[in-house]
Amino acid sequence: MFAPIIIAPFFEWFAHKYILHAQIGNVKEVPLQKNLKKRDWIDSEMFGEPKKMQVLKIDESKNSMIIGYGWARNMKALRDFMNVLHYGHHEDPNHVPLIFAPILSVIILFVALFGLALLLTFNLSIATVFLLGVIVYYLHYEWMHLGHHIPGYKHIFPWSNKLKTAHQLHHYRNENYWWGITNNIGDKILGTYKSHKDVPMSKSIKNINYK
Repeated sequence: MFAPIIIAPFFEWFAHKYILHAQIGNVKEVPLQKNLKKRDWIDSEMFGEPKKMQVLKIDESKNSMIIGYGWARNMKALRDFMNVLHYGHHEDPNHVPLIFAPILSVIILFVALFGLALLLTFNLSIATVFLLGVIVYYLHYEWMHLGHHIPGYKHIFPWSNKLKTAHQLHHYRNENYWWGITNNIGDKILGTYKSHKDVPMSKSIKNINYK
């Protein structure tokens, strides 16, 4: 029942860094260039950075074309899902509907963790109790995250308000630090909890999928 409390510091850190901030690629519409065909590569830019991009679609009626980069450049459904899951949250951090994870991702999380617990223990009762603990902790996680993004809201405990300050730095100073939501143990152990004075301002803080 209490296993999620032990796992959470590192699960939050890993999931936030490597899943929610996964670099999957971007697309954009640009004016059509002559002598280009689908799948050609051209030099362009994204968010002010030079980028080698592939022609994905040509629309001669609009005299435009869609170009993109990254392994998911042809996977619109995945890019749209990731935008709802987390990218959009960085573009507009205080927009409440984007603070909460979409229900599909929550179901996937619960099923995956239940399946992992069942695989490790071969015991349905233990896996079920573990899942209950996960659900309770997840509700705590969402409440903490919501509180972090309500301007003027003060958490009950001082350490929770320190977490809110760190999370604000994650959104408004540098998205590569301060990964923790409900605690900062993972950040402190893995070296991503620093004074804001030691961390430069990020250019990609609102466009975390720009690379």
